[in-house]
Amino acid sequence: MATTTANGATGPKVNHIGLPVIEYRGGKSTLCAGCGHNAISERIIDAMFEMGVQPERVLKMSGIGCSSKSPAYFMSRAHSFNGVHGRMPSITTGAVLANRTMMALGVSGAAGRPLVGATGLAGAVPSTTR
Repeated sequence: MATTTANGATGPKVNHIGLPVIEYRGGKSTLCAGCGHNAISERIIDAMFEMGVQPERVLKMSGIGCSSKSPAYFMSRAHSFNGVHGRMPSITTGAVLANRTMMALGVSGAAGRPLVGATGLAGAVPSTTR
């Protein structure tokens, strides 16, 4: 993924804030080969690179299980936090309210979201986060 700059030098393609895509990658995935988390992680890398998001301004929040591993596979310079089972939405809401300069991404698996996490999500929805 090399590109030529105005002075003729060849180097990695950079986004509008001057970062190469490698700055948005994370560790090598250990998830199962057809796992949807890998495809989602790749799209997050693509989107954050294209939008020029500063990695240090991102909070990667997750619960436990496979979803707790996936934040390690993108944006290694961002902040990560693994919450307790099903509480990722509530913890993420609190983190963003505490520091409104941060952008949050929540990763949740099938068990944490609709089952245990439903109570936390129901509590987060009517709250005012403005």
